[in-house]
Amino acid sequence: MEPSPLLMKLIFSFLLWLSFVPHFFVTRVHLCDETAKYDIMVKGVEISPSPIVRGHPTNMTLNLIIGKPIIAGKMVVDILYFGWHVYSDSYDICVETSCPYTSGDFALAPFQTPLAFFVPGSYHMQITIIDGHDNKLTCFGFDYELVIASLFGHS
Repeated sequence: MEPSPLLMKLIFSFLLWLSFVPHFFVTRVHLCDETAKYDIMVKGVEISPSPIVRGHPTNMTLNLIIGKPIIAGKMVVDILYFGWHVYSDSYDICVETSCPYTSGDFALAPFQTPLAFFVPGSYHMQITIIDGHDNKLTCFGFDYELVIASLFGHS
């Protein structure tokens, strides 16, 4: 017995929809220098919630692959709004979580930025991780949206 044409169309539509779904939920990450040989590779960035809602808690988790152990270092965060630099801060990665970090897969603990004070719109975040000897271990950036709570039904 052959499947009906309607069933085949439904299956095809569902498979087509599945092929596009991951693109809507993945934060695209770009290296600062595509030719650089960084000791830390970036697997991805998880932003929750996405889009970011102004005035509500937001977590960003960095999924990384560490090439060699890290015993000290800092993470520098720069935020740009339509190309204008609006925020910069640095975090001691050994205070946020315990050092040393061994080589292999690693998720840098969720961190928060003061997004409650920013206006809604499109932002770009650049993250640079530097070891204790000021060697750049990685540098990457990604875009995200900041929205007003009432537009998405949040209170």
